[in-house]
Formats: sequence, structure tokens, C-alpha cells
Amino acid sequence: MTNTELTKIREDKNLSKSDFAKLLGVTPMLLGRYEKGSCAIPEDIAKKLQDTAVASEIEVKKNTRKAGRKAKEVVTEVKEAVEDKVVAEEIEVKKTARKGARKAKETVSAAKESVKRKAAGIPNIIIQSPMGGYITPADIAKKVPKNAADVYVRVDENKLHITC
Repeated sequence: MTNTELTKIREDKNLSKSDFAKLLGVTPMLLGRYEKGSCAIPEDIAKKLQDTAVASEIEVKKNTRKAGRKAKEVVTEVKEAVEDKVVAEEIEVKKTARKGARKAKETVSAAKESVKRKAAGIPNIIIQSPMGGYITPADIAKKVPKNAADVYVRVDENKLHITC
């Protein structure tokens, strides 16, 4: 083991010279000599450091891979959740737009019908049922067969009974 490798191991572990020296069982002054290269690093310390360095490197790689996999899983989950939310919102927007368009058509149709009736001098007739619902002659006309000559209408409990 070289002095630069020893220094790199200490720096990678983010340890001070004094803390690293304690771990190795030497004095900080002797560690300084090892790192400067003025003193040879004994075999037992080199072996201890190499075993520790290899074990640390394997652990770091394992943890890095594990964290990378977890990050990918989280990113995938977030993407799926966002896509689901976007699709749901698009569906809701389309439903609301269709509902609004339908309501607008009904309003325009009712307004046209009202204008036609006023022009013809026919009053706008609304029939209230005993349960509080409202039925217009247009609602009744929609339910009467085209070939019917006479129509009898009875309203009770918000139900329209038509006999032709």
C-alpha cells in the first residue's frame, strides 16, 4: 500500500488524522509519517486497511445500486400517478364540456320555443305536479304518439300519465 492510497482512504472516510490514527492503533505523528511516505506502512496495517477499504467499497456499491433501484421505482410510481391524474382530469373536463354543451343547447332550444310561442300568441304553460315537479307542454308533446288525435294527461307524484 502506498502513502497516497492511505491518505485517500482516510479522506474518503472523512476522518481526521487523529481519529484515523486511533482506528489503526498508531499515533497521529506516525500516521503523518506513513502519509508523507517517510515511513513504510507495516503489512498488518496495510492488510487491515485493504480489507476495510474493499468491504467499504462493496457496501457503498451495494447501497448505491439499492438507492438507484428505489429511486427508479419512486420515479415510475410518480409518473404513473401523474399520468392517471392527467387522464382523470381530461375525462372530467370532457364530461363537463359535454354537459355544458348539452345545457346550452337545451337553453337555446327553450328560448327559441318561447320566442315562437310569443310570436304565435301562445302562452308558456307550465304544469306543477302535486309533488313539486314541473312539466311543460313540450315535455308532454314529446311523449304523445304523432298519430294521436286526443290526449288525456294526468299528473300525480311527479309521474306523467298519458292516454291517447
